[in-house]
Amino acid sequence: MRYCSILCRAVCALLLGSLAANTFAQAGESVPLNADENAGVEHVWRFAQETESRSSLPRAVDASWIENARLGTLQLHGCAAALVSADGLAVTSATCLRSLETWIRPDDSVFVAGTPSDERNLPGLTVRQLVEIREFTRIEDASEDMETGFEAELIAADDSSAFWEYVWRTYSDVRLVVIPPADVTDFGNEDGVYPRHAIDFALFRVYDSEGQLLDTESYFAWNDRSPFVRERLFATAFDANTPFTVMTVSDTFSYNGTISPPYTTLYGMLDQYYSHGATGAWELTEDWLSGIKETDLATVLNFSVVGECAQTGAGLINVDMEILGIAFDNANTEQGTHCVAMSTSGILALLRTVLNAEGVADELAEQALP
Repeated sequence: MRYCSILCRAVCALLLGSLAANTFAQAGESVPLNADENAGVEHVWRFAQETESRSSLPRAVDASWIENARLGTLQLHGCAAALVSADGLAVTSATCLRSLETWIRPDDSVFVAGTPSDERNLPGLTVRQLVEIREFTRIEDASEDMETGFEAELIAADDSSAFWEYVWRTYSDVRLVVIPPADVTDFGNEDGVYPRHAIDFALFRVYDSEGQLLDTESYFAWNDRSPFVRERLFATAFDANTPFTVMTVSDTFSYNGTISPPYTTLYGMLDQYYSHGATGAWELTEDWLSGIKETDLATVLNFSVVGECAQTGAGLINVDMEILGIAFDNANTEQGTHCVAMSTSGILALLRTVLNAEGVADELAEQALP
């Protein structure tokens, strides 16, 4: 991910713009760490306030790292998204985009833009990027006017001893690039459980106020490998209850009298298809069935991380600012909540085969770190 020159105070890095004014955490207050250290869920709010208290975090995760992760994260009406190219390409959950009712095609349709000129406008959809956080002690010091394309949100400490002004840059020219059909996005219709075999992702592009591709230095490099078992990832989102968190990719865990796999693959998707008689929630159209069979069946589709992801569409990134997954659900297991994510390696493989989106796949591959 390339660094952006915009600076902000680390004390508020990756805090959440949807907080109500009377519920903002007081300066110096920290969110308790998960009592089960093995669960691997930690809040960076403590780190953001007390930079010396970061022994459990990788050395690279400093104030600059957190700022750049924030700038690469977008908010869209209750969901999150991650910028994944210098030309404004972003990834989120397909379920998220469809829930916003901005896509005018039928729910079961697939869409793939061959070139930027083919991208479909998403009317009514505005995405926001938190570009600056200002701290002051008097409410009178808050900005009275904002430039066009920006909006401010005022947050107050519980005792009104301090105030923060969140400055958001807004983008209203958002265009759809790729979205799979609803039947594969919701394959099996098994919300709230894991293992899953859902192809739940969507790609869209952000344009600036002049209708040009967004030129940004803040984005996550696309990683074409599957996450390692027990690898530490970072979930990026804007949510009132769960700040930016460090999460651990699951190993196996017990469920329904058996053991879960750390990953699911296209092999498993086809197994579900045939085992359930290729009907109902497990049905696949002929073009998808043949396209999947042309893909490496060992391709990872979904994986889980220990803990709850704050928002649908949250990017799961590693310490090198590479994105490895997109959160689309939370599963309740005997061992607690697990966030379920779509693998970036699975997305890239499907873009090159069944979705026939080589141009988009090449754009993502070009962002990979050397």
